[in-house]
Amino acid sequence: MHFDQKLKDLLTEASLYGLLAKKYEYTDPQRHMYFYQKYFDIVQKIEKHYMMHQGNKSSHHMMPGQYPMY
Repeated sequence: MHFDQKLKDLLTEASLYGLLAKKYEYTDPQRHMYFYQKYFDIVQKIEKHYMMHQGNKSSHHMMPGQYPMY
């Protein structure tokens, strides 16, 4: 699978915020929520970016691992 640079950067940023959120999960709830919110926002950007690229490359708009219903 080919990832463009923007998607790679977003994935790296999400990974960083996810790790920081996990680090503070039990020790500093306020920091945990701060980093988790940043993580969540980036994940939404990743989904939007990924779906835009998938829409340009395929005729159907299914999520990875999703199968058509009969």
